[in-house]
Amino acid sequence: MKISLAINIDSRPQKEEQTGLFGGCIHSDFSDAGIFNKIQFFKGFDIETIVYIDKHLPIPEKTLNYLYELCDIVCIRKHTSEPGFNDWNYQRALRLCTGDIICHMDGDMAAFSNGQQSVQELIDLLEYHSFISYPSPNSPYAAFDSTFDYQWASTRFFLCKRDSLNFSEIDKMQRNYEYCYESYPASRKEHWTEHLLGLYAKYKGKGVYYPIIDYNKLMIWCWDNYEEYTLNRLNSQSYEEVKNWVIGKGGIFYPNNLRV
Repeated sequence: MKISLAINIDSRPQKEEQTGLFGGCIHSDFSDAGIFNKIQFFKGFDIETIVYIDKHLPIPEKTLNYLYELCDIVCIRKHTSEPGFNDWNYQRALRLCTGDIICHMDGDMAAFSNGQQSVQELIDLLEYHSFISYPSPNSPYAAFDSTFDYQWASTRFFLCKRDSLNFSEIDKMQRNYEYCYESYPASRKEHWTEHLLGLYAKYKGKGVYYPIIDYNKLMIWCWDNYEEYTLNRLNSQSYEEVKNWVIGKGGIFYPNNLRV
C-alpha cells in the first residue's frame, strides 16, 4: 500500500494569528519543519510527498533546497486572480498523487501519531467511509449544523482511497454549479472543493467521517496562533511530551484548532 501525501502551502507574508475563514496562520516554519512533521506522521509507511506551493512572495532558496531534498514532487504555481484559484490548486495537487491511499493536508496543520498502528487504524476506517477527515470535537461530524444535509471532506486533513477522487466529475462540478446542484442537491450551496468532495461522497460513495479525538493515539490540529520554532521543538519530542503539551494548552477545540 502506497500513500500519497499532498500538502498545499503558500508564500504570503507571515501571520501568526488565525483571522477567520480563509485567514489561517502563515509562517516560514510551515515550509520546512511543518513538512517534516507531516511526513513523520506516516513514518513506517511507503509514502510519496507532494508539496504544492501557491507563490505570492519569492521563496527562499534555502527553503526550496530543503523541500527538493525531502519531497518527491515540489510544484510552484504563481498566484493569480483566477476565480476559485485555491480550489484549483487543491485539485492540481491531488492529481499529482499516484498512491493507493491519498492524504491531503493544509500547510497550517500539525499531525502527531503514537506509532504506525494508530495511523493504520485511521486508514482502516476507509472500508466504511469514502473520506476520513481530522479527529473532531463534534465527531462523527465536522460541526453540529442542521443547515447542512451532508458533511464536507475538510481540506485541512482528509484521507481517501484513490478511487474516491473522480477528477473528471469534480472538475465538472467546479466549473458548472448548475450541473453540480442539479446532480447533487444540497441544502446549502458551498462551492469549495471540500464541499464538492463531500457531496460526491454522499451520492456516489460512503460519505465523510470525522473520528473521535483520542489523545493517546494521534493528534491533528490547525494552528489558531503560532510561535516561531514551536514545530521544531515538538518534532524533537516524544509523543507523550507533545500530548502533555497539547493538553496543557487546553487541548484541541472546534473545529480542530490549538492555541499556544
